[in-house]
Parts: sequence; C-alpha cells; structure tokens
Amino acid sequence: MHAKHFLALSALLLAAGTAAAQTVPAEAWVGTPIAATGAVTRADVAADLQRSARIAAATPEAWVGTQASAGSAVGTLSRAEVQADLNLWRRAGLETASLADTADSNAPRYAQQVAAYQRARHSGVYTAELQRVQGATGSAAAGHATPAAQ
Repeated sequence: MHAKHFLALSALLLAAGTAAAQTVPAEAWVGTPIAATGAVTRADVAADLQRSARIAAATPEAWVGTQASAGSAVGTLSRAEVQADLNLWRRAGLETASLADTADSNAPRYAQQVAAYQRARHSGVYTAELQRVQGATGSAAAGHATPAAQ
C-alpha cells in the first residue's frame, strides 16, 4: 500500500514540476540571433564600431577602488609608493582580514583595522615607510651595480 502512495505522490510531484518549469528563449540569454543570410561587410563592422565608441563608458575608477583612490590617476604611483602603501595595509592586519572567506566588513575589529590603516596612510608613517622602501630599493640597486662594476 505504501508503494502505491509513494508512486502516486512521485507522479504528482513530477507533473507539478514539469508544469512549473519555465523555459527561457535563447534570445533572453545571448541576444538576438545573427541573421544567417547575407554577409556582413567591412563597412558594417566599422559603422558598428563607431556607434559603440560613441557610447559613454565608465572609467576604470568606477569599476574598482574607493573614493580615496579615485584621486589617483591610473599608473601615477611609483612602485615604491605602492609597496609602502601595501606594507601599511599589511601592518594594520587588513591582508589577512581580506583573505578570509568569513571576513565581516561590519565587524568592529575590521573597522579598527581600517581606521589604523587610514591613520598610518595619512600621517608621517606613510612618508617614513616610503623613504624606507626607497632606501631599500636604492641599496638593492646599488648592490647589483657593484659586482658588475668589478
């Protein structure tokens, strides 16, 4: 008796699932299909490129970064400046906080780490770290130049 009820329930669920299944046309996923008749000319491609070039695109700063980093144009920081900033980020403990799968950006500990990083970044600590990194880079470059000179 239980087998009959199980089979009837299974059939009912299968029928309800099939009826509730929603099919999505391919156009909703990939857009309107390209017409197979006729060839696309070079002029058509060039015209399409010109149309798409006129559409305003977001700047890279709109994709990634923060309000603080929006003032720096892409590629304007030196390697030493980036390294000094990264060192301050690591000292504040934000590297491990960022890597954790369970990082909670609303946690008080995280807010304290961000505040410590920002204090260091906007004070003489950053300048001192930058000078330290530049000095290490300069001595490393000098170390490489000395053996070559001999």
